[in-house]
Amino acid sequence: MMRGDGDVVSGWMNKLQTAIATITPSGLLAEAHRKMAEPGSAKS
Repeated sequence: MMRGDGDVVSGWMNKLQTAIATITPSGLLAEAHRKMAEPGSAKS
């Protein structure tokens, strides 16, 4: 990845998220990640 080689992404939802992440500003991505990673945010 450090050399710029491509990655394999399986699943249509993962591919969609990857595509959206390339055009989304990094600040928005960071905020979304913070919400998903905070304690107590796991789905039961």
